[in-house]
Amino acid sequence: MQQARLVHVLGNTWCIESHVTIPVYFLNDREVILLDSGYANWDRAPLDALLQEHGLHVQAILGSHSHNDHNGNHAYFQATQQAEVILRDVEAAIVSDFSLMTAAYFPSTPGELERELPYLQLKADRVFSANTTEISIGSKTFGLVPLPGHTPGHTGIITPDDVFYVGDALLSDEVLQAAKLPSIMDWTTDSESKRSLLAEHHSRYILAHRGVYTEIATIVEENLSDKNRRTVQLRDWLRSRDVWLLNEIEQFLWKQLGLHGKSFLTRVAFQRNVRCALEYLIAEGMVCREFRDGAFWYWVIQ
Repeated sequence: MQQARLVHVLGNTWCIESHVTIPVYFLNDREVILLDSGYANWDRAPLDALLQEHGLHVQAILGSHSHNDHNGNHAYFQATQQAEVILRDVEAAIVSDFSLMTAAYFPSTPGELERELPYLQLKADRVFSANTTEISIGSKTFGLVPLPGHTPGHTGIITPDDVFYVGDALLSDEVLQAAKLPSIMDWTTDSESKRSLLAEHHSRYILAHRGVYTEIATIVEENLSDKNRRTVQLRDWLRSRDVWLLNEIEQFLWKQLGLHGKSFLTRVAFQRNVRCALEYLIAEGMVCREFRDGAFWYWVIQ
């Protein structure tokens, strides 16, 4: 089991380094607020151990979005420590019901999600909208910045120490290099969110995967360049045939990207990410799609 460790960022803002980076705000010596809660399978035991070691109690969880690597322990801490779970309204709706959860994990079914990811379902104690710019927890106020694209309600969070947690809106260079296919629901909106971060100026920045930075302009440009590179690469790969069925594209990209694994999440994430990438290529006028003879056919516009 990988141990979790506390790393100081600024003022009362720390982060827990485990399989992902989880920002932590100390209200006092005992009470903390988590910004996300990590994986259920990999982070729960290390998180529990670290909290017990330091005598910490989770008063609240302010979440960035609804993916399993960030909200895997929301329901757990809600039940075991009576933590108040606070989410963006659309993200709260997604995790409230397995039928709605298919919006984040398509093309899975509600039954598959209930069987494979039962810990994700929960009812948020408090929700906020896209127009909400700040939220109070106890006597402290956190800033909220909508950064949709990765998920519909993905939200950046600014701690009272002026530390900006950007969640999955940006990835470090190391993570970008290792990533096979971006996990982005709406590529166009995600690009707009990334560009909007250039106007943000804060004392520190935390990325979920991973790292603490004093500036992010370079990271923003790297992320946008990486997306452009992948867009061209996908288009050029698809030029190897005149026309494709969706399952043929999936099989081709699986091999082309050198992917492995048979887990439910591996399969679902891959299928979702392929479809979202194709939607972007269509929106950018690089690929055409036509429904005929009971199937969708795709081809590159030369």
